[in-house]
Amino acid sequence: MSLNPIISETSAAYKFLSKLKFLLYFSSPVFNHIANFIIGATQKGYNGTVTDIVSSSYELCHRTTYGKFLSKGVWDEQYAWKAIKQEAIRHIYQYSKQTEGPIFVIYDDTISEKTKPSSQAKNPIEGTGYNHSHLKGKTVWSHQFLSTMLSCGDRVFPYQLDRYIKGGIKKTDRVCEVLETLPIPKGAAYCLCDSWFTCPKIIDAHFKKGYHLIGALKTNRIIYPQGIHIQVAQFAQYIEETDVHLVTVKGSSYWVYRYEGALNGIGNAVVVMCWPKDNFKGDKALHAFLCTDVELDTLTILQYYSKRWPIEIFFRQTKGNLGLNKYRVRSTKAIDRILVLIALSYLFCIIGSEIYKKFGIGVNHARYMTKQDQVVWIYENAKKGIPLSYIKEQLKIS
Repeated sequence: MSLNPIISETSAAYKFLSKLKFLLYFSSPVFNHIANFIIGATQKGYNGTVTDIVSSSYELCHRTTYGKFLSKGVWDEQYAWKAIKQEAIRHIYQYSKQTEGPIFVIYDDTISEKTKPSSQAKNPIEGTGYNHSHLKGKTVWSHQFLSTMLSCGDRVFPYQLDRYIKGGIKKTDRVCEVLETLPIPKGAAYCLCDSWFTCPKIIDAHFKKGYHLIGALKTNRIIYPQGIHIQVAQFAQYIEETDVHLVTVKGSSYWVYRYEGALNGIGNAVVVMCWPKDNFKGDKALHAFLCTDVELDTLTILQYYSKRWPIEIFFRQTKGNLGLNKYRVRSTKAIDRILVLIALSYLFCIIGSEIYKKFGIGVNHARYMTKQDQVVWIYENAKKGIPLSYIKEQLKIS
């Protein structure tokens, strides 16, 4: 009598990866390692380490073996990214067609802080450096990641998660590269970004591809009201209460002023200047946003920009649940592979049951499906007369 593999054709992770055609891209051992990462990373108590993956999944190997799979294994993670992107595009563009809602491409970056190694360290984590932490308000020793997500309505999908390399390709150039992998939209489509990416190069690239841009704008940017060269912040000093009107976005009210015209490097766009309702023209209260679609009304511009928030939630969820902030692999190759496996695990949580779920609901459902797979596996092997001691050994509860 032979023992059935725990990751069988009936298991949720197996079905999910098979649907993405991973059996065509990868060997059976690699396929199983990837499936076990998804299973381990979605369990309660997962803390981002290789040890956690081995102990929380069905992996029967030692943690060093799994570590070598990440750092030295012969498999191309770009095939996995290709599958993730194809699935994200299929779902978002299909949902946009059904609902006639606009598509949003969201860009942002984040960091994963690490402990700075001593000069005596023999094997420090590769690719680290000093990056600014918005949370701590200072530079910290870390990795920096650039993420791209696709959104339509209430659905959000991971599309790309890159490790940013200082001295390598610029962030703006990388964004343009990612953009080239997207199809030309058939309806309304917008790029959403913070002030780092609101620049003529990215605006032009998206416009040529069929996307308008809505992004935060630094208040020192130059505008030309009536041909006068002036910073946004300086111009805002001349705005009076009679020049603004009140809008409400997601329960919060703001005084807004709309400027339409030229900016440095941009022929014509809308700039929306905002202040909280109770702090008009207060110190550091001004926020500005740029929109290249001059046909949009002011309220819609702000409502659309608020749809950038899911990428912040994505960072929080992947750091808190899938180990984006606590991985301990050291080589850049292993880190880059961890990124694609994290994105794959996130995708499994939201569409692994074939019905879209928000991540919080999806990760709980993923745990539920894992328990179901275990029960089915135990039942099938019990029918075959497999000794209970051997079943316990395979489940790591002996």
